[in-house]
Amino acid sequence: MKNFKRILLAFVAVFAAVLLVACGSKSDNGTYVYKPSKTEVKEILGEQGASDSTIEAVLDKVKLEVTVTIKDKKGSLSIKGEAMGNKMDQSYEVKVDQKAKTFQAKTGEGEKIKYKVSGDVFTFDLSGEESKDHAAALEMFKNAKFKRTK
Repeated sequence: MKNFKRILLAFVAVFAAVLLVACGSKSDNGTYVYKPSKTEVKEILGEQGASDSTIEAVLDKVKLEVTVTIKDKKGSLSIKGEAMGNKMDQSYEVKVDQKAKTFQAKTGEGEKIKYKVSGDVFTFDLSGEESKDHAAALEMFKNAKFKRTK
């Protein structure tokens, strides 16, 4: 009986270890979406230099959705928006280095953009940014939290 309990305990321990390893997230693969609230849109427009009266006039007419997709070494950044009847739909293909947590143009040219993934939340990491080439374009996403979609 004593040996049976030891064998059973060993079996349960091995099963638990295999289950934990199999369920653990090993990559950043997935789709992450950012849809800012009205408050966030107001802050973004304010940071871009819009006056308070302009912000109030257009706040209900501005919609934005940014999607980041990561699949192994490939990725995409898609921006869909609408402002006062004008629609925008742009998509960019990127190279992804999941070990270094960076994005780069698909051609491999240009600077690398750092990112972080914590649980189901993706954020751009602009800390320590020396070059302003892409920092200015991403400044509006500095506090954006992209949620992983299922």
